[in-house]
Amino acid sequence: MTETWERFSELARELDDLSSAIKLLHWDQEVMMPRKGGPSRARALASLQAIAHKRLTDPELGDLLEGLSVDDSLALDQAASVRIMKRDYDKATKVPESLVRELAELEATSYQVWTQAKPANDFSMLHPYLSKMIDLKKQQADAIGWEKERYDALLDEFEPEMKTSEVESMFSELGEALIPLVDKIIDGAGECPEFVSREFDPQIQESFCRWLVRSLGYDMEAGRLDTSPHPFTMQVAPGDVRQTTRADAHGIMMSIYAAIHETGHALYEQNLPEAWAGMPVYQVPSLGLHESQSRLWENQIGRSRGFSNFIFRELRNRFPEQLSDVDEEIYYRGAIHPQRSLIRVTADEVTYNLHVGLRFELEVALFRDELDVQDLPGAWNEKMEHWLGIVPPSDTEGVLQDMHWSIGALGYFPTYSLGTMYGAAFYEKAKKDIPSLEDGLSDGRVEPLAEWLGEHVYSHAYLYPGPELGERILGEPLSPGPFIDYLRTKFGDAYNLSW
Repeated sequence: MTETWERFSELARELDDLSSAIKLLHWDQEVMMPRKGGPSRARALASLQAIAHKRLTDPELGDLLEGLSVDDSLALDQAASVRIMKRDYDKATKVPESLVRELAELEATSYQVWTQAKPANDFSMLHPYLSKMIDLKKQQADAIGWEKERYDALLDEFEPEMKTSEVESMFSELGEALIPLVDKIIDGAGECPEFVSREFDPQIQESFCRWLVRSLGYDMEAGRLDTSPHPFTMQVAPGDVRQTTRADAHGIMMSIYAAIHETGHALYEQNLPEAWAGMPVYQVPSLGLHESQSRLWENQIGRSRGFSNFIFRELRNRFPEQLSDVDEEIYYRGAIHPQRSLIRVTADEVTYNLHVGLRFELEVALFRDELDVQDLPGAWNEKMEHWLGIVPPSDTEGVLQDMHWSIGALGYFPTYSLGTMYGAAFYEKAKKDIPSLEDGLSDGRVEPLAEWLGEHVYSHAYLYPGPELGERILGEPLSPGPFIDYLRTKFGDAYNLSW
């Protein structure tokens, strides 16, 4: 091993350590930090982000990358780490440190404001922070550079090598097939089973979720399960992958499927190749691929008839009074019930991507200068009516429901739908490779799927860019087709529908 590689590895691991410290501060802020700690936390995060940016843009690292980029003796994982770091270095050197610091401080402050604005139903509280965020993200995009439109630079942070025009094309194809499908499935579904809105003790829900995530293979010795206003998963460091959920006392589905969703993310992070820990290759290639795992485990597994039976048996043991008149079939219908709803994170798998589509359209409009931040609440309501046929009665249930914009995660939302499409396609491929895949789901046996994902998805980490890895696994480019076919089969069988 050359001295150049050894020095590069040393710098890469230092950057990874700084990233771990930053992520831990973010996790604490979202889960445990007292509200009054917001201003000091914002300053601490800004300082650490500035230090990390300075390290990433160090000319020494640039020289090492130049040399290693033409080194044909590197192993596949080493070459991937160089490629990934060079991409990050090239982008970072274009962004002024002052902008990095300003964005980091604003993200932390804006998030704290969002946690107050949402329950207060007061968009005016968040408005000045969000306006500043959009302005700074435009500056960031312009500094990085873009060819066809500014939003490309933001999308590239979460879905490398994907362009806005490609996502628009997929959403157009998805919407064309999905909107009439939604109408037919909802008409055939009838009323939601009443039990889902009964009162369920939140503490018992949390205990149940701990049992559930362990059943899916989540290693509690290498992670935590906590509660937060918005469920999320974060790899703080190798061996430390944390997830959160939240319980609703007046409904059981939120905590169950948020826990399964986040466990899908966590399983990906916990099963990356340990030998590559600390290096750039030790990560997921894109948020779309990350979301493929959360959506697959939540829906193809968690809402399958077999695994629903497994969930229900344990749930009835913990809530015997609430579920005394419920059987496996009624529970399954409650778990998959489609309806036009206001909140994305509790949306069913039939309508979920309509929620994503409206957010994507709003983000693109903001960065094409076709929409002002002050007009977001009204535009949100108009899009909700167009995509889902309903209008939020308040901003709490409308434009304020997600935290993403408050933390500067603009360009993130479309990855949820990309992940939905990837997840459906991966599951279809896994079933072809393992015809008996679903046979043990009613007993909670998910090991065959976990092993298949380990071989085909997890083991590659970031050896290849996201679109390339997806095509290697599927044998063809990503498309909405497998997801639409999955919905037709599943809900056709559930509600005796014909297409």
